[in-house]
Amino acid sequence: MATLTKTAFSQGGIKEDSAVLLIEFQKTWTEKGIFYKLIKKEYLSGNVLGNTIGLIAAAREKGIKVIQAPLILDKEDKERYKKTPFPARLLKRFTKGTWKAEFTDGIYDTTDIVVKGRCGFDACEGSDLEQILKENGIKNVYVCGFTTDHCVKATMNSLIDKGFNCILVSDCTATKNNKLQKKIEQEFKTISSKQLIKEMK
Repeated sequence: MATLTKTAFSQGGIKEDSAVLLIEFQKTWTEKGIFYKLIKKEYLSGNVLGNTIGLIAAAREKGIKVIQAPLILDKEDKERYKKTPFPARLLKRFTKGTWKAEFTDGIYDTTDIVVKGRCGFDACEGSDLEQILKENGIKNVYVCGFTTDHCVKATMNSLIDKGFNCILVSDCTATKNNKLQKKIEQEFKTISSKQLIKEMK
């Protein structure tokens, strides 16, 4: 596990230039169906939902921004729809207007910032995520969501390339098996939700 840099923290805890980013915390991953089955074991055994709800509740209480980056497939937006990941289109996941695109229960709050325009595995692709971060003066991004080795990894690499300090919240992410989860954790700076909540106090 990479050592977490101290630049993300101040003496009083998390700085105002930090945010929690949730990638695809949607019912397609957390309710039922083939995507859910892919991560179900790790998702449930790791208490990912409970950890994440606890983390974002603490973040909101401290005034730390929570940013939601859902993937929503809208057939009416033909140009963007064609750019969305083929597996999601083939299996009709994340479809606008259906439960598959809805936020997981307990995850969304009206105070959250919702990324718009996303069309790729990388949550920056086609979206206003980078603009949101810059407009809000965010430098440190704590990343949660699914899957650790795919959309989470792609987004973190993209944001790091753009100059942001990204930290993986290890117990608020999941993928198909623990071995792969640990492999990705070795590639990034990581923190647990409990440690992060402690830093917020």
